[in-house]
Amino acid sequence: MNKPLMHEQVLSRHPSVQGWLELLSNLGRAAATLDAYGRGLAHYLLHCEENGLKPESVTFEQVTLYIRRLLPGEKSAVANSTLQQRLTAIRLWYDHLVFQGRCEQNPVPRGQYGRLLQVSGHKGFVRGLVPRLTNLPDIPTDEQWRHFLNIAASSSIRNRLMLSLAYFGALRRAELIALRIEDLDVAHRLISVRAETTKSKRSRIVCYSPEIAPVLIEHMHVLRRAGWSSGSLFRSESDRNRGSSLTHWTWSKTVEGWAKKAQLSHISTHTFRHLRLTHLARAGWKLHELTTYAGHRDPKTTLAYLHLSGADLTAKMSHSVSSLDARMFCELFENEVSQ
Repeated sequence: MNKPLMHEQVLSRHPSVQGWLELLSNLGRAAATLDAYGRGLAHYLLHCEENGLKPESVTFEQVTLYIRRLLPGEKSAVANSTLQQRLTAIRLWYDHLVFQGRCEQNPVPRGQYGRLLQVSGHKGFVRGLVPRLTNLPDIPTDEQWRHFLNIAASSSIRNRLMLSLAYFGALRRAELIALRIEDLDVAHRLISVRAETTKSKRSRIVCYSPEIAPVLIEHMHVLRRAGWSSGSLFRSESDRNRGSSLTHWTWSKTVEGWAKKAQLSHISTHTFRHLRLTHLARAGWKLHELTTYAGHRDPKTTLAYLHLSGADLTAKMSHSVSSLDARMFCELFENEVSQ
């Protein structure tokens, strides 16, 4: 049985989950979010089924046993971000059951930071059930990036344009897929990222390089000759559904194929965004400029790219302790230098 089919079959046995996901869809939650919630809950519900547990009456202690088998060192361990995402989906679903009166208490308590903010009934878990690890984005080196681009260069014009715009505009996957012809200002090489397509629900303006402008304009001419003067900028090229709006799964598979061929498994559709923001930070962009371009709500999120670029560290180091470093170097390597 393949994984997508198993995921759907598990959810089909739990109407309350399907109803909750439909409500979230009615409220405009992104398809990718709903899919992530669905998969996380399917994993949890399958665990309940395998252990003879009724989800609506699961206890906090039983939830901790589910968490334990997913922690590092266990056979079925998952990444910290995956575990956090699953716990979020499970917690929100139980909130819905409590609201409906189908569950007396949410067995997945919320952790709170700070001494005065305690979790009701679970004061030993002030900082959450599982520590949240925050890692810097994993981006390719310059050599790896050139190698990856060389692999992608053999792909279709559409795919190469998507890669270019994703990088130049620091676009998320959903933002890239949702681009419409009307979003482009070709005269000024600007792209309007609509609020409804963004994670923060805030619109923003990004730009692209003049080098790809002629290729992009030719791509738009091809669309118009095919009868599309408006609507999706990137469309399916397959015979089965030619001309329909491209799905995020198609783009993900394309990037995965490039990464596999380049033997760079850490590259994903989000890498292009990480890399562009890092390059802009290295080029001297200020924090508020990067925050605006990235569309972040909180500048603290953007700080990761300044740290990753090393621009702030090297600048401060050279201006503050360069004389001390030089003195240390002379003490340690004076003989080697004199020779």
